[in-house]
Amino acid sequence: MTLLVYGAGGLGLYFAARLAQSGQEVILKARREASRRSIHEPIRISREGTTVEVHGIRVVESLEDISAKGAIIATKAWQVEDAARDLSTAIAQDAPILTTQNGIDAPTRAAQFLCSEHVFASTVVVIAERTSPLDVRVVGPEASITVGSLLNRPATDANLITHPLEAAGISTAWADDISAALWKKLALICSYGGVGAALDRNVGQAREDVRTCGLVATAMSEVFSVASAEGVSLSKSDLADNMDIFLNRFSSQTTSSMHRDLMAGRPSELEDQVGAVVHRARSHGVATPVLDFVYASMTPREAFARENA
Repeated sequence: MTLLVYGAGGLGLYFAARLAQSGQEVILKARREASRRSIHEPIRISREGTTVEVHGIRVVESLEDISAKGAIIATKAWQVEDAARDLSTAIAQDAPILTTQNGIDAPTRAAQFLCSEHVFASTVVVIAERTSPLDVRVVGPEASITVGSLLNRPATDANLITHPLEAAGISTAWADDISAALWKKLALICSYGGVGAALDRNVGQAREDVRTCGLVATAMSEVFSVASAEGVSLSKSDLADNMDIFLNRFSSQTTSSMHRDLMAGRPSELEDQVGAVVHRARSHGVATPVLDFVYASMTPREAFARENA
């Protein structure tokens, strides 16, 4: 059985490498440079000072004449629609599709072009940084992933993807309420990632400064308030768990991918993360002053990056 990983950023390279290491047949949809280099080079994955070469992954620039039994969309959030449109010709109607993006809109965007019953949402916890077109560096633990269906499909419908992920050593769980899981993750990313980007501070620096730490906590609460207005059920224990992740479980050097992209002058997921919250907040009349500041301060940088991409 062949799985297709669409997108060769850090997360796509990570999934492709770990799946292939477990014996899974993998096709990786990448850009031209990665595809051409893969003719002579393997994908390399590094963790804890050890680099492993992973052979046997078919890296393609086009999905013409490609067929797969399931797919993982590992692009940036704003690229999901194009990816889903492209995948619609390479994936069977009943093949499971997994979205992995931070934010809350990726599954519905993918479902515009793919069978909505077979689009599964997920939250992924891993720091996987692409260091070259075929190289990925993992910082900290291996990935864990929570999967669910916005249409209340049973977990067995996603087995063609979840079972290979489990076999690859990726901790995989099923969420009956994936909307809540998406919003909970978004609250974490928006808060430490948004404040970190606005002030250019990593997690360790944010934790050390009581004022910055307070901004992160307030931003997190703002997202929870918007989620509640959207009818999503999150609890005080969910908020406490997010704060515990920020305060005690993240490496001090951690930064979000949005933060790294913004600081590097690359297009980021600002609109899909912070923007998604502040726009919904305004429609519900929910005050989000910290996230409003993050969004307003980072939007010019985002616009400049997209103009020059």
